Amino acid sequence: MRAELPPPKLFEEVCQKGLSMVRPLLPSAAQHDPQGWNFGSARPPSYWAYGRLRALLAMSEAKALHPKRVFEVAAGDGALCACLQQMGCEVVANDLRRENLEQSVAGFHNHEQIRIVPGNVFELSPSLIGQFDLVIACEVIEHVAHAVDLLRQLRQFVTPNGHILLTTPNGAYFRNKLPTYSQVKNLTELESRQFKPDADGHLFLITPEELRQIGADAGLEVKRLIIWGTPFISGESGLRFLSPLSVTRWWYRLEVMCQDLSGSVLRRLANSMSVVLTPTSGTMPS
Repeated sequence: MRAELPPPKLFEEVCQKGLSMVRPLLPSAAQHDPQGWNFGSARPPSYWAYGRLRALLAMSEAKALHPKRVFEVAAGDGALCACLQQMGCEVVANDLRRENLEQSVAGFHNHEQIRIVPGNVFELSPSLIGQFDLVIACEVIEHVAHAVDLLRQLRQFVTPNGHILLTTPNGAYFRNKLPTYSQVKNLTELESRQFKPDADGHLFLITPEELRQIGADAGLEVKRLIIWGTPFISGESGLRFLSPLSVTRWWYRLEVMCQDLSGSVLRRLANSMSVVLTPTSGTMPS
């Protein structure tokens, strides 16, 4: 499916002034923004511009599902929960790092309306926090050894008509040098490397086809899958060296134009996936 990218003007504003343009941040939060995501500037093609677009897309995809209750796993700084709460959602933010999450959430105007539930999501249950019409896991599944088990666990928190929103790198991307999920011979060997929130490494990457199968094995079907994030935004393949000479809207226009490419070309050219899954009818697979 075609990605509905945010308006060019919004992307330009976020590149110029940071994600504080869309996040309900207190002015004091600027003191805790060393990498400049919220209050700094960036130009595409670059990782910093790509990260801003990823945040905008996650918010847009979540908002389009019109959720009332939202549970975000590995919520990081809690920014997506803060944005969704501002739109009227009841939100619950989870992360392994309680102290980090609490400190980040304190920087939002609506911090008192964000419920924090720390810990390993595999150790949580719906009896503790309830069920939700939207469960979000951004950039998580590639860090968990048993992807099917993760989706089965998340499925327990989803209402029958609810959704799971995942974002994850695209394993079919032409620059991917890691094994994809189906190429891993022994997932158990990866267990010692998972659940490390400060680790940058991915255990594997997942192709669109593999994601559909993983979802099916967990009792979920893919409702929507978009692929985006070409080197014109991310700056990969050496394009990042052109960012000082570039105009943001030109590069963004190229990213938008790439959404009209054939699916087989885009799945090789773009490095990110956003996927919406829904529970299938019947008993959850064991």
